[in-house]
Amino acid sequence: MSRHQKSPKVAVVVPVGPGIQTALDTLDSVEAFCEGSHVVYVVDDCTTDGTYEAILDTRKPHWHVLRNKCNQGIDRLTHTLCTGFKAVLHETDCDLVLRLDQDALLIKPGLIADALQFMESHRDVGLFGVYRVDFNRPRSFESHRQLIKTELSWPRRLAGMVPSWAPYFDAAMARNYRPGDNVFGGAYFVTRSCLLSMQAIGALDVPWDWHSRMQEDVYFSMVAVAAGFKLGHFAAPDGPLCMEWRGLPLPALELVASKYKLVHSVDKGKNTTPAENGGKSAREVFKLNRPFRSVLS
Repeated sequence: MSRHQKSPKVAVVVPVGPGIQTALDTLDSVEAFCEGSHVVYVVDDCTTDGTYEAILDTRKPHWHVLRNKCNQGIDRLTHTLCTGFKAVLHETDCDLVLRLDQDALLIKPGLIADALQFMESHRDVGLFGVYRVDFNRPRSFESHRQLIKTELSWPRRLAGMVPSWAPYFDAAMARNYRPGDNVFGGAYFVTRSCLLSMQAIGALDVPWDWHSRMQEDVYFSMVAVAAGFKLGHFAAPDGPLCMEWRGLPLPALELVASKYKLVHSVDKGKNTTPAENGGKSAREVFKLNRPFRSVLS
């Protein structure tokens, strides 16, 4: 889509790895519950199991399917997402981007309207999702602080292994960033204004030899602050995201009956198996709750 054409307000960026059924089901949830006009960018991580081909066969006119030149894996998810974010900036005029994991699902309508309202009410926030609090406890950023400390250490500097993000870390610290703070990467929203500012400071052009193992959610949270924005909480107990790092906070049947509208992670961990969900997997329960118009069912 040309940037000179009328563009949807929202883009959904989904990085995918191997897993035909999970990739299609997650995209199905987007089409079922992403109300209004939207555009989808799938970034395939050079899969070889048929996932890429299946998405191409099923794609809708508003889907754009990108593909990494080689498998980049979890350690280079930052690079994969930069591909998707830059494509959104270049090809659309979307105001807001939903970054969605392959094992996350939209489970109710209304999420996009909620997110647009949050954006309008918090213009200083550039990236929002699960921030300060997990479903039922404060989040810990200690492991990320330790990684930052290690990767900025003098031995690494002397060895010429300074991470490429070091200047952004300094800029973020000048804006009261707390080392390691991040909005959890299973799903989050980032505004166009924030992405444009990230692009302006070079943060969407991550070098291949970036000398880091920093997780993507820490990286994008840090550079959002470096670019002049704050991080926001848009999740449980008050917001519509209800997420755990591995597993679900509640069984799928309870989440369907709750106020929450997006969940993670649905494929592994607690509350995802048939034993907790009336004999069906969590994905099966959520799929049965989608409207009949769901396009991939």
